[in-house]
Amino acid sequence: MEKLRDARLCPHCSKLCCFSCIRRWLTEQRAQCPHCRAPLQLRELVNCRWAEEVTQQLDTLQLCSLTKHEENEKDKLKQ
Repeated sequence: MEKLRDARLCPHCSKLCCFSCIRRWLTEQRAQCPHCRAPLQLRELVNCRWAEEVTQQLDTLQLCSLTKHEENEKDKLKQ
């Protein structure tokens, strides 16, 4: 699964989409949410400023977890 880029929220179902993806969907496919099928226009989408911060924090946690795992593996080899 890819990370959200420039996340936008549907005001009807609260699902998140990348802005470029939802813009393409609404202009080339249908003027409705791909999740809940409610009528939807670009101007109705809600900018989710917090989504990028959450993604960055998850990346940091994942990196810390991998580093800790590598340290544990090194410790096992030393024993």
